[in-house]
Amino acid sequence: MARSQGITICVKVPINWDTMTRRTRQRLRQIVGRDSRAIRSLLGVIRYHEQRLLTGCNKNRIDITSLHRLTMTAFIVKAGEHQRPSVPHDLKAKFPRMSQNELAECRATAAGLYDSYLRIPNWMRRSRPCTASASGRIPRWIFSQRFKLLKSTSTRTRWWVSLRDSLDTLKQHRHIHDRLLIPLKVSPFHLTQLQRGQVKALQIFTDRHCKWWITFAVRLPQKEPTSTDLPPAVLGIDLGIKKAACTTLVTPEKVRETRYFVQRDRAYAVEKYNQLVANLQQERDKRPADGRRRDGVTARLGSMRTKRENVSQDHDKVLVRQLLDYISALSQKYDLYVAIGKLKYIRATAQKANCPGRAFRASINSWAFSRVTKSLKHGLAQMGWQVDSSRSRFRVVPEGWTSILCWKCGAKGLRPRQNYFVCPTCGQKTNADRNGAINIAGRLIMVTDSLHSVTGHGKWASAATATQRTQLKARGRKSSRGRSLLPAKSVVSHSGESAVVHIAQTSLPDFSDETGMSDYGPAVVRTVERLSAAGHDTPARRQEKEARSEGGIPPR
Repeated sequence: MARSQGITICVKVPINWDTMTRRTRQRLRQIVGRDSRAIRSLLGVIRYHEQRLLTGCNKNRIDITSLHRLTMTAFIVKAGEHQRPSVPHDLKAKFPRMSQNELAECRATAAGLYDSYLRIPNWMRRSRPCTASASGRIPRWIFSQRFKLLKSTSTRTRWWVSLRDSLDTLKQHRHIHDRLLIPLKVSPFHLTQLQRGQVKALQIFTDRHCKWWITFAVRLPQKEPTSTDLPPAVLGIDLGIKKAACTTLVTPEKVRETRYFVQRDRAYAVEKYNQLVANLQQERDKRPADGRRRDGVTARLGSMRTKRENVSQDHDKVLVRQLLDYISALSQKYDLYVAIGKLKYIRATAQKANCPGRAFRASINSWAFSRVTKSLKHGLAQMGWQVDSSRSRFRVVPEGWTSILCWKCGAKGLRPRQNYFVCPTCGQKTNADRNGAINIAGRLIMVTDSLHSVTGHGKWASAATATQRTQLKARGRKSSRGRSLLPAKSVVSHSGESAVVHIAQTSLPDFSDETGMSDYGPAVVRTVERLSAAGHDTPARRQEKEARSEGGIPPR
């Protein structure tokens, strides 16, 4: 399952344990316990022969074929292979009442657990997966050939899982096994999720409260990109702290609309829990001096930190849901591409020498931007978007210098305030987050062949040139000292004029911010047909009004 193509979601459904017969309960416990013992034995074999079983370019995957040759005998083999009358670890002799198919499922489950462990960085690894000496149940993935999901209209319980009872394999030498009927508590939400795709496998397990569950693996259908008559557009997403996100829709004609996602109650809730954590820390440090124990305060401190993290996660889920709904609505009107800024190394730059504000550094280090990006990518994949192929419509692009470079002329601008951007070269005044979102969309256009042409003298500069230029400036080798990034011999753009007419254009697409204004230069080759965009063109006055309402532009 781990190497299959497509997106797989898990649907967790409770088992109606009270309505099950005594025999069915006993058999279910025996099957799950036997599977756990087999998986632990396989994990022990993998650990003992780890160097022999590792495969892949990075040696982070277990070779299931080699593991099969170490644990299963074979007398009927394919042409060109040798018989195996004996193996170092004969699991069939150790578990005689398990069929070969069930042992194969346990083998795939054990290999998947060890693959997950190998993919973790070395400094994050705590311990290896459970071995034969461990306790607790490890459920195996049961594939769809050995179970059926049934619907009944004659009983009170509507949905059942018909599972093959394999415990009678050796005792009665049966080829047609008995079936275990497991009742489920299926809600409308579960039913909707199960009907989204094809049920491929299930796991039966118990939680820490000894409640029984079934997790279904549902394979979602993947949509192939089709040609459409909708106009092309790129949505740039700039993640922030005070403003959770700023999105700007860019088309070949103009910047269509800007939308801000603000979560004002998030900052209040996080600050409240931060203050409670600080008070508990002071109380914990004072108690030893007074001769009092601090066990209770330590426990409360751990639970308070968990609550603070849960608040942040809940707000991130709300933000991702809002972004997905917005993207889904735009997809009905545009042939949409989505770009989001990559903030991987922002914590390395937020040091004390660069960011003197202690509160600002704390907010940067507690910012879970990677969680938002991964959740958004997963949500788009569930909507049928291709997110990992070469034809992906969702990309994470570098965000360096997007908030300080003017999207119209490419010059380095000024930020009198955190959310206010001013370009001294072309006179552009806008919200800094909006300027960054437009630049992020422009960088996606640079790396997408279907959105631009890279032939001719008036092309956009390649990504390598733009990256080299940014790195030189970031390292401090050559300071602009307030000058524009445009060459000295080129013409400086005027207010309201696009920078695409200049040969020195480095990182911005050829679009304008004014209705009815074309920005195509004579040397720029067009590869996309000029189509009238659906919807109403947003005038520049409204863009300025939105920026001013969010605190980006001072009132006149």
